[in-house]
Amino acid sequence: MKYTGRITLFFLSIIVSLIESFSEITTLWSILEASSFAAIAFLLGWVYDKAIYYKNKAEISEGRLWDVLKLSPEPIIVYQDEKIVFVNERFEQLIQSSSTEIIGKSILHCVLPEYHPIVKKRLQDISEGKKSPDRAQLKMNTTLNQVLDIEISSSQIVYNNKPAVEVFLRDVTERNCLEEELRKNEELYRFITENTTDLISYINPNGCYGYISPSCKCMLDFNQEELIGRNLYEYLHPEEIDKVTTLISEADSDLDFASFSHRIRKKDGTFIWIETNARTIRRSSRKLEGIVAVSRDITERIEKEKKLQETNALLRFISNTDGLTGIANRRFFDERVQEDWNRTKRNSMPFSAIMIDIDYFKKYNDYNGHQAGDECLRRIAKTLKDTLKRPGDFAARYGGEEFVILLPETDEQGAAHVAAMLQANVIKLNIPYIPQEHEPVVSISIGCATLIPNEKLIREDLIKLADEKLYQAKESRLNEFAFNQFSHLA
Repeated sequence: MKYTGRITLFFLSIIVSLIESFSEITTLWSILEASSFAAIAFLLGWVYDKAIYYKNKAEISEGRLWDVLKLSPEPIIVYQDEKIVFVNERFEQLIQSSSTEIIGKSILHCVLPEYHPIVKKRLQDISEGKKSPDRAQLKMNTTLNQVLDIEISSSQIVYNNKPAVEVFLRDVTERNCLEEELRKNEELYRFITENTTDLISYINPNGCYGYISPSCKCMLDFNQEELIGRNLYEYLHPEEIDKVTTLISEADSDLDFASFSHRIRKKDGTFIWIETNARTIRRSSRKLEGIVAVSRDITERIEKEKKLQETNALLRFISNTDGLTGIANRRFFDERVQEDWNRTKRNSMPFSAIMIDIDYFKKYNDYNGHQAGDECLRRIAKTLKDTLKRPGDFAARYGGEEFVILLPETDEQGAAHVAAMLQANVIKLNIPYIPQEHEPVVSISIGCATLIPNEKLIREDLIKLADEKLYQAKESRLNEFAFNQFSHLA
């Protein structure tokens, strides 16, 4: 009980006083003596009770300390008189050794030599009552020669009634590895972003630059501070705004990657072409957090591609054009007639062809000379081409003084109308003939054919038929044209 000593001695003093009262006469002095004796007895009892209280409390505290040391989820050692006197099970697991192999050794036995000064200074500060830093990091060896990164904290305690140091340990090897890896990655990413010639940017969902790499100075002549926080729409070419707006809108929903080319404004107001690869960054809820974009200046490439396209177009034009007359050549005619034949066949439409020959051209050429003959061919070729009004109509030099006209989706009547215009326009050129001939100016003879393409016919049938009609026209009379009746051939 809490008051056992005080109560016991107090009542004992009363009993002694009563016994004495029976053998002596009660006086004031005897009463004072009995009261003093009772007070002294009560004080001795209080001292006894306190001693018992603190003894029990110490036993409870030591028991609790033992439980903490033994059952702690963290590795713990107790260091006393320059040696390890206690380790818990977690510490045994940490260094992969049993307590019997550890207890009695110096704590320095487990610590790498370069960290011995840190440990010694910490132990000295604790023994002198100085407050040590909250935590310190060092490296320890396991029995399997594995080096661990350890974070320690320590404090002074009483262990087995003697001063000791309690050391809590935490294995931070994995954490340090991750931090080191993260540091290396950050340094690598920083090196890449700060030294790459590509433009690396982070764009917020509202289109504002959250980050842009220093290469913006070389590429756009803007400093980072001039662009960060500004909206990218301020720098886009007006024709690119709708495209980029659509891409950002799609990124806000489900688009994760996009690659596209667009124009962007430099500080001097000019525009360059850049190729951008953009990838979205999303939160766990799939909500768009931002867009990382890597852009490269492709202005030179675009210009080269444009020149290449122009060159290819020029080469194609040259390869498809008759060098003398400037209209399509026989090679281009062979490609075009097959395309038009297939299209009219699919649509079951009539297809007309006109074969043309310049009358008495050999005599004209012999009499006037080759230069005059070449000029005559050029003027007639231009007239034939200019007479055709529909985009789908086609004129080509077939060979020598022969020309061919393709009229897809044109029936016999339409072909006759075109043939009449061709003959009239050539007459209007008023190219003088040789004096001995009956005709005063150069004229042409024409053969027309119209077919409806089907599985039984081929394109050569149309050209052959038109050529036969041209022969008939030349045989009958010059400056005439002849037609086939196509209905029975279709």
